[in-house]
This record gives sequence, C-alpha cells and structure tokens, in this order.
Amino acid sequence: MKRVTTKLQLRLSKNYHPNRWLIAILIAHLFVGTLYATQTPAWQAPDEPAHYNYIAHIAHGNGLPVLAMGDFDLAYNSELISQKFLLSMSVEPMRYESYQPPLYYLVATPIYGLFAGFEVNNTDGRNGEPYGIALIALRLFGVLLATISLGLLYACAATIFPARPMLSIGAAAFAAALPMHAAMTASVNNDTLAELLILASVLILLRWMKQRLIEAHSTQRVANQKPERNLLFMLGLLLGLGLLTKIYVYALLPICLFMVLLITWRTTGVDRVTHAISNVGWVLTPALLIALPMWIRNMWLYGITDPLGLAWHDLVVAGQPTLLDWIAQYGWPAYWERAFSFTFRSFWGVFGWLSIFLDERVYTLLTIGSGVVAFGLLWAILRTLLPGSKRPRLNEFQRWSLLFLGLMLLAVFACYGLYNLKFVQHQGRYLFWGLLPISLLVAVGGREVQRVRVGVAASALVISLTLWLSSDGLRYLSVDMVDKWTLLIGSIVTIFLLLQSLLRREVNRTILSVSNRLPLWFHLVPNKAFRHIYVLFSTLPFLLLFILSIVTILFTIRPILLPF
Repeated sequence: MKRVTTKLQLRLSKNYHPNRWLIAILIAHLFVGTLYATQTPAWQAPDEPAHYNYIAHIAHGNGLPVLAMGDFDLAYNSELISQKFLLSMSVEPMRYESYQPPLYYLVATPIYGLFAGFEVNNTDGRNGEPYGIALIALRLFGVLLATISLGLLYACAATIFPARPMLSIGAAAFAAALPMHAAMTASVNNDTLAELLILASVLILLRWMKQRLIEAHSTQRVANQKPERNLLFMLGLLLGLGLLTKIYVYALLPICLFMVLLITWRTTGVDRVTHAISNVGWVLTPALLIALPMWIRNMWLYGITDPLGLAWHDLVVAGQPTLLDWIAQYGWPAYWERAFSFTFRSFWGVFGWLSIFLDERVYTLLTIGSGVVAFGLLWAILRTLLPGSKRPRLNEFQRWSLLFLGLMLLAVFACYGLYNLKFVQHQGRYLFWGLLPISLLVAVGGREVQRVRVGVAASALVISLTLWLSSDGLRYLSVDMVDKWTLLIGSIVTIFLLLQSLLRREVNRTILSVSNRLPLWFHLVPNKAFRHIYVLFSTLPFLLLFILSIVTILFTIRPILLPF
C-alpha cells in the first residue's frame, strides 16, 4: 500500500514539476512586464523622469550628476503631473535623484546610448532630444532584471525548503503577479538592479550557511576553507555592488555580517574569535572597498558628514509634506489611518504618480484574502510550535535561515518607518526589497489554508470579516445599510475555500484508496479531473493577480494617463 502510494505521488510530482511552474511564472512576468513597459504613458511612474535624466546626463558625456538647489521644484513637478506630462513641458528640471548611488545608471547608460537616436518625432522638449524608444528600452531592461530576480527569489526559497518545492513556486508566483511590483519593475528606476543584487547576496549567504552548518560535525572542514572563503568574498562583492546601487542595502549589510558572525561562532569549536573576525573580514573588506570611492566623492561634494548625500537631499527637496506638518494639519488619527490604508493599497497597486487607484471592490477582496493568508500563517506557526505536533521539525539550517529572514523583514519595516518620520511617504513599493520574506510568508499561509480543517476554519473567519467590513465595524446592522458587494465578495471567497478543502479531501482519498491489487492507471484515469481542478484552485489566486495586472494597465492606467 505504502509503496504504491509513493509511486502515485511521484507520478503527480512529475506531472506538475516545479521547474515547469517556474518557467511559466517567468514567462507570465515577462509578458505582463512588457505590457506595462510599452503601454504605460511616458513618465507615468513615480520618479521616472529624474532617474531617466540621471542616465541621460552620463550618456551625454557629463560624468556623474551633482544634486543642486533647484533640482526639485515642487510647483513645476506638480504642474507636470497634473498636465499628464504634455510634450510642451520639459521633464529636464526633474533632477532630484542625482544623489543616488551610480551603479544602475552606469549599467543602463549603454542601453540609452544605443536606442536614443532611433526616435525622431517624440520629444520631451529638451532641444528635440528623443526619448521614446530609449525610454521603452530602459523599461524593458528593468523587466529583464526583475525576471532574473524572480529566479533568484525561487532559488533562495528552494535552498531553505528543498523538500517543499511548491512553497518556492508560491513565493515566486506572488512576487511575479503582484500588480504594483510588476508596474515598478517596468519603469526606469534603480530598484530593479538593487533587488537583484540583494537576492543574489541572500542566496550566497544561505548557501554558505547551509554548507557551514552541514559541515559543523564534519572532520573535513579544513579542506573546504577555500570554497567557503570564496562564498564569503562573493557575498562581499555583491553587497558592495548593492551599496553602489541603493541606499537600503546599507540596512542589509549589518544583518549579513551578524549572521556570518553567529554561524561562525556556532560552528567553530576552537579559536572562535579569530575565525569570526576572519570570516566577517572576507565579507566586509570587498564591500567597503567598492563603496569607498563613492563616499569620498560625496563627502567632497556634500560635506564630510554626509557620505551618502542624504542630508543634502533633504534640503534640496524642501516642500515635501513632513511628518510634523502633517500631524499639525490633520492630527494623529488621520495620520495612522493614512499610514495603514495607503500603505496597504499602494503595496498592491496605486499607479501613476500615486493617483490611480484600483476599484474599491478589488481592495476589499485583497483585504479578505490577506486576512485568510494571515490566518493560515498563524495556524502554521502554532502547529509547528505546539508540543506533540506531527509537522516535521525545522532543521538547524532552516531555523537560522528563518532568523535571518525575520531580521531582514524587521529591517525593511524599520527603514520604512524611519523614512516616514521625516516625510509622509506611505508607499508600499518601499517594502519590495523585502519581497523574499514577504512572499514566503504569503506562500506558507496560502498553502496552510489548503489543508481541509484549516480551510474550513478560514471560511468561518471570512464570514466574520465580511460581516465586519460590510457593516463598517458592525455600526450598521440594518440590511439596507450593509455593503452588498462586500457580502458578495466574502461569500465567493468562503465558497472557494470550502470547495478547495473538498477537492483536497478527494485527492487525499484517491491516494489512500490505491492498493497493490489494482494497476496504478486504474486509479489515475477516473480521478484525473479532480486533480486538475484542485491544481486550478491552488493556482487561482495567482492567476487572478496576473489578470488584474493585465486589466489594470490596459483598461485603467493607459486610458486615464494618456495626455490630452
């Protein structure tokens, strides 16, 4: 019985091989990203003109730009945005990103130089300088970088959970299907390269941790010192390149060093201090050497106490709403309401220059879906921690990896909070450099609610949440006052969860009913439809997100943001 059951499970895994799913996800992301890159009107992405001007400045032989007073004109920028970037108004004055680390712009400069001369009719007002094809080419470059990042995200998840490939697939699918992430990766900005370098760094760190912990009880560690140092040196190189790309990589560097220190201390029997200092040095030295020239330049330009140009940037962009101004005008309750609601919505999708919202019913569905995932995640954590749990225990490498991802997620939200202590910028896209831990949490919660009992319990949660949302916190209990659309959406989600649980039960029953007396194909044929339908139900949330991304760009962003 057990042998035949195993054969059936192997047959199912062959039919739905993770590599095939990953290829499908990457192709879908390329398709959606290309749509956003080609169909989004020029400059209709946050800060895109300023990033583009940085690249153009280098391509015209002017060297790296210097942030100066006047590079941020709030009144002029607001007029440009309100007029949908009419060709009669130049975007050339938008140069407030000139303080950014230079690596992305140096890498993108050849692409600009290759394509800038191909467009002759579409100009932005800068003495007839073309931007049409060059802008699209730079956007497509971002889509390509994001596609590579998705592969790295999958590899990171698979390194931690090699025996649970669908978790890795779920994490990659969520990151690929997230509408706001698709829109941002298809615009000109340095986040795409930064995310790639972060994920590559994390992958190297995870592989070093795994190798180190596996060999913790081995007698052959001395023979493997060179490969180990190669990994640490590569980690330092990638982190150094990240420091040359985006400011938030500075938050990742100390976490990586902390993990190297901890794992070295944990796995070293003698002379721990020497080994820990040596391993940290293999990471820190190349990272600092790569970033040092940029720091020297910035201290020369912006002051010896401002190696990143952040203090000078804050002076240049004067006029943006600050925390103190907002609180003085609207008060704390309004601030926290905006902080939570706008962060949530802009994480999923608020497009253009944060002025194009999705339909309110879509946000309601996303709210209910987020509640279901959070419930599944909490259930998974409790089921793992409770004594006597039948769930397989995490091994030592997985526990250390989850600690690292937890610290990374904490750093993401800490950076987000600290930035909003200065300026009111509740933009969910600032969380995307932590998509690896976020996507894994979504995948774990999503997989957990596919269990029969959890799915039924989640259905009860959805009913309660639906009643709460449709009656505005139970303030309106009258039938006439209840939001009927919220009730409908909650009912659909409840039915979906119950049907998914029923299908999961049927698939499990099929596996258990197989015996040695009957050939394997006898049980495969009549239940094939159930398995395909179950797979469809499992992937339906991601398919809906992909469809939402396509519908949004074709029927919302493009019609609204096209110039008059």
